[in-house]
Amino acid sequence: MTQALVPGVRLAGADRTGDAPAPRAHLYRRTVRVSDLDVMKHVNNARFLEMVQDAHMDLLYRHETQAGLGLHPRVVYTRHELDYSAPLLVAPEPAVIATTVGLVKRSSFRLVSRITRDGRTFCTCTSTLVAYDPDGRCPRRLDADELALLARHTDPDTAG
Repeated sequence: MTQALVPGVRLAGADRTGDAPAPRAHLYRRTVRVSDLDVMKHVNNARFLEMVQDAHMDLLYRHETQAGLGLHPRVVYTRHELDYSAPLLVAPEPAVIATTVGLVKRSSFRLVSRITRDGRTFCTCTSTLVAYDPDGRCPRRLDADELALLARHTDPDTAG
């Protein structure tokens, strides 16, 4: 059973089946700015990735904080795959970036983000992140707090 968090936001397969978004999606709203536009007056491809990374920062660093105690995972991106489905234009309504956690391994995890507005998907981005030890300059295992945060947004359909 699925549950709609925000009217008009659709996730994996939603454009084909009419299903509501996964109940565990992290939702981040971002206004499209004039500086996001390219010469054709739609959002530049590089700006899509910035929007996705803004949503990831909100999910990983700000959204789940309690009483000022922030969880600060130390991660690096190792891969982004972006699939563009339609040009995104300036509009009064913000775009919504719905992010779910996919496959989680010992030291890495996958985030699937969809940029939508009014029920239409403009871009889907699958990002792979690796837990990183900056002192040792090497990958590390995800700790219990990080795994708990990821579990709150895990989509069973993409968890592998």
